[in-house]
Amino acid sequence: MKPFLLLFLIGFSMEAVSQNRKIEVFKGVLVCDSLKVERATITNTTLETNTISDDLGFFSIYAREGDTIVISSVTFDTERLVLKASDFKKLISVIHLTMKINQLDEVKVGAFKLSGDLVYDAKRIKVKPPIKADLSSIDFKNLEITGVKTTANLAMPSEANVNLGVNFVKLGKSIFQLFNTNDEFSKPKPTKTYNSNEFVAEMKSRFTPGFYEKTLTIQEDKIGLFLEYCFSEEINQKQLLERVNSLQLIDFLLEKSIAFHKE
Repeated sequence: MKPFLLLFLIGFSMEAVSQNRKIEVFKGVLVCDSLKVERATITNTTLETNTISDDLGFFSIYAREGDTIVISSVTFDTERLVLKASDFKKLISVIHLTMKINQLDEVKVGAFKLSGDLVYDAKRIKVKPPIKADLSSIDFKNLEITGVKTTANLAMPSEANVNLGVNFVKLGKSIFQLFNTNDEFSKPKPTKTYNSNEFVAEMKSRFTPGFYEKTLTIQEDKIGLFLEYCFSEEINQKQLLERVNSLQLIDFLLEKSIAFHKE
């Protein structure tokens, strides 16, 4: 009985230490020789969170010492690293990636394998004669060509195709469209607003139960209650559910989890 009790206490203490590890922001940049690394996916498999690097390869993600970071991209090989305490002391960690080398399948040139003997290979391979067209039988006088548009002779213009006037109405409309601020393309796209039920559904689909249990220490049966506690108009005002604001959303959830545990 005592050995089992000892193992239980050791496992419980290790779990408590892992949960009390400080969550920090890990910042890095992805490089690959002289190539630009952009839009790579960075995943924290321990906390089950992810982000995407920008056009220059820079990224930031919440992590702790000992967390596993996986970097994946279509162009580069997958990179895995386990974070150390020294990684958080660096201003920006430089991570080198390796480009994927896609090996092509074997290409078959023809149905015959060459032996190296030109005389022997020439006898084996049959060459089809080129097709000859009898142009003498074609009556070019009565030949009708369709599907070809006539073009104006710009070098020697005639009175019919000379146009010295300017369509000022069409020109004015074009200038007006350039400076018209009411154009549909210049209007900012409206952002989606969420109510309480939509917010809870979105958060359950975006984060797994493991994220709430390991990162926020919220029990699985209290996740719905916690999300209802988190919802406020601040969600829509700061647009926290936009993908570009993922870090601000996680920071918001961390603050709310601390207040939720105190109540």
